[in-house]
Amino acid sequence: MSGVLIVLLPSATKLVKYLHALGKEYVGIAELHGGVSPDSLLEATKQFTGEIYQRPPLRSSVSRRLRTREVYEFDVLELKDRRFLFKVKTESGTYIRKLIHDLGIYLGVGAHMVELRRTSDGPFAEDSSFNLLEVAAAAYRHFECGDSKLLKELIRPMEEVIRDFPSVYIKDSAVAAVCYGASLAVGGISKLDVPISKGDVVAIKSLKGELVAMGRSLMDSKTMLSSEEGLAVVTERVVMERDIYPKQWS
Repeated sequence: MSGVLIVLLPSATKLVKYLHALGKEYVGIAELHGGVSPDSLLEATKQFTGEIYQRPPLRSSVSRRLRTREVYEFDVLELKDRRFLFKVKTESGTYIRKLIHDLGIYLGVGAHMVELRRTSDGPFAEDSSFNLLEVAAAAYRHFECGDSKLLKELIRPMEEVIRDFPSVYIKDSAVAAVCYGASLAVGGISKLDVPISKGDVVAIKSLKGELVAMGRSLMDSKTMLSSEEGLAVVTERVVMERDIYPKQWS
């Protein structure tokens, strides 16, 4: 398998949990072990779209217990003889090789994956990625020539990783408290970017757009903006370093 691989630098590894919550897209080639009509193949892919049951393969790094995963899209792009080109968008943690294997069982002929390429991972797509040669060239120019231009193009800000999560922008006076692990009270909220439902995972940001922490909403957006007191977001993972913003308590 090849394609998009996100590498998180130390300060961004705190976001791994949230990156795993985002979907992935793959393009691959699979081979059927027997003849199947195009209509039968298309019907079968519909059966494997939506919530599916999947048991991880023998060679996996997780427990082989039966679990559910969401397949958002499963499209057959081309069928020739017994091989077909497919594109699939799935929840993180879905084994595509196992998906093809189970599809073959459902069709009654068997199937296996021939090639697979990850074309997007969360908010990052293949057309905006860099190959290893470009990474090596950027590192060489930075360390040997003192030119960091290419390296700055390669390294993206943490805010891009969580751009698909709704954002809660907080007042400067609330930043330090959140950095020390405090949950966010309604009095510390300045604005929201999109409607938020109770229980949503949200990005807590400064008014400059800096990521302060990740949290889970205790209120919907209407209640957050209309309430005069109460906790709006429970802080789950602090990202910003402490003491960048001054403390507002003695």
